[in-house]
Amino acid sequence: MPRIRTVKPEFWEDELLGVMPRDARLLFIATFNMADDEGILRWTPAYIKAQAFMYDDDLTLKDVDQLMRCLTDTGLLFPYVGGVAKQQMAVVVNFRKHQRINRPQKGKLPPPALGAWPVREMYARRDGWTCQLCGSEIPRRIVVNDDHNLAIGHIRPVAAGGSDHPSNVRAVHQACGRSRYSSAEDEEFIPPAALSGLEDSLNESLNRSVNDSVNESHAQSNFDPPVGTGGDFSSLNHSLTEGKGREGNRERKGTPPPPRQSSTSPAVSQTGERAIEDRMTDAFLERYKAGNAYSARQIRRVIADTLANGTDPDELWSALERIGAASKPVSAGTLQFAFAEIRKSATGADVLPFRDRQQQATDDLFDRAMARAQARMQQETS
Repeated sequence: MPRIRTVKPEFWEDELLGVMPRDARLLFIATFNMADDEGILRWTPAYIKAQAFMYDDDLTLKDVDQLMRCLTDTGLLFPYVGGVAKQQMAVVVNFRKHQRINRPQKGKLPPPALGAWPVREMYARRDGWTCQLCGSEIPRRIVVNDDHNLAIGHIRPVAAGGSDHPSNVRAVHQACGRSRYSSAEDEEFIPPAALSGLEDSLNESLNRSVNDSVNESHAQSNFDPPVGTGGDFSSLNHSLTEGKGREGNRERKGTPPPPRQSSTSPAVSQTGERAIEDRMTDAFLERYKAGNAYSARQIRRVIADTLANGTDPDELWSALERIGAASKPVSAGTLQFAFAEIRKSATGADVLPFRDRQQQATDDLFDRAMARAQARMQQETS
């Protein structure tokens, strides 16, 4: 049964929503009404059309399916198969950010299984990769010190009647989760000593996101690996659902889904040189920092995460140039918009050819990206 919901004024100013098709924005609002108090709803084209577009004969089931994919690809909704009947479900990731429920009713629809890595990652992004107990950042990649890795804890323990529904789960460090479980609920939480060295683990996680994932993505450039809902992978479809800060202060941030392209470029070589994300960050700040409040750490993180998801450096640098030229912040929404513009402006070729064929001999992806950008500027001015 549809429910009475509210739409905040900030909805119309959201950059991510602003670049989406109008019908997709309308569907996103409709999901508020269709979802239960946990933000969960049935997620099939036939059901969505019957509920949200019952009078729109010009919209086919295929059209509705494309609108649904638009919401899931940008991470606003997380699709999953739940329950004994294996129903197609979805959860509005930041539902409690958009809606304030006065007297929430117990959810009857099955929540996503916490054992699947994409589900744990979705909740971590919802909570901004911030531990909801100690308030410190959680490494986004698996690190050696398991105490610092991601865990999903229950606000109300399962033994006390708690459930796996979104409102009762939160992202925490492994050490913090164990510490809370072993203490009384009414006790003030004290961060455990096992969190020492967390900064080193965060740096390790950031470096691994490039050194491992970028090389791996180039090695498998000619095919897409199979993805299982229970596998350990970083989902492109749910990368924009991050929050910021602790519970109650969540915003979407993160790595946008880049255009999928096959590449024959060699893997990044970092023998004795600075990492590619560091050089891209420095080059971007050198060009566009004047007059803008850019954060080097934030830009480096976005670049590193985007490269880790298999984005071609040429494509990423082109997107960064568009963002810098417009003096926009380097964030999930702006990168998503820049990638969309690049797709629209493409005229049959993914990249512009080099004027000087000798430049193609380099095996450094960053140098190639800069060279292509220079060639593009020369062609535009000629």
